[in-house]
Amino acid sequence: MNLPKSVLTKSQKRIFEKIKGSEKIVVTIRYDDQCGNGHNTFSITGSLYEKRRWDRYEFVSGGQIQEDIARFFPELVKYFKWHLCSSDGPMHYVANTVYHAADKDCWGLRKGESRQLKNGKSGLPAWHLTALDREGNQLAISEIEKYVDSETQPECIYILGYVPWLRIGEGKEPDLEAARSCAVWPDATLEQLQDEKALLVRLPGLMEEFKAAVEELGFTY
Repeated sequence: MNLPKSVLTKSQKRIFEKIKGSEKIVVTIRYDDQCGNGHNTFSITGSLYEKRRWDRYEFVSGGQIQEDIARFFPELVKYFKWHLCSSDGPMHYVANTVYHAADKDCWGLRKGESRQLKNGKSGLPAWHLTALDREGNQLAISEIEKYVDSETQPECIYILGYVPWLRIGEGKEPDLEAARSCAVWPDATLEQLQDEKALLVRLPGLMEEFKAAVEELGFTY
């Protein structure tokens, strides 16, 4: 895939600081490989302080405090959408987008769907021992009558056997806004956000837009 090439940089950042009334904010924007994971990543975070005892500023909140950053620096709002985007693309671009756009749970199952579990070490399908009553209903071994009082030998009404150990899907509702955020595609439809090929096709153009934003801030891309 033909993405813009980025120069790996250990540290490059810009600090924005402003005081309003009794509040002070320090915003840090960076595009570098501070985490040491082999690619530059963009982030915009802030620390909010409030003047309290003895006219000293005390920390109130920090991190991705977008509402507070927007209050002090509305001109930085346009960069929020690139938070945690790296030179490879938005974080888990396809996987996160498709997950939020779909009606499947974290196991990839719709509500009521089932899938046989597999052993994590051997990779083999998992089975569990169960009992079947005369009507064919499955009962856990702990649920069957193990002791019966009778003058004669009771008839066993259960059949033991191994059946697939299933995971039953819970499903979920598609989250359009979350999917749009992950894809940095504010006007996309659910159908577009569920289409992995469409997401990959638009990625080079998206990254050119990201590169322009990074360089607009004075960073080396």
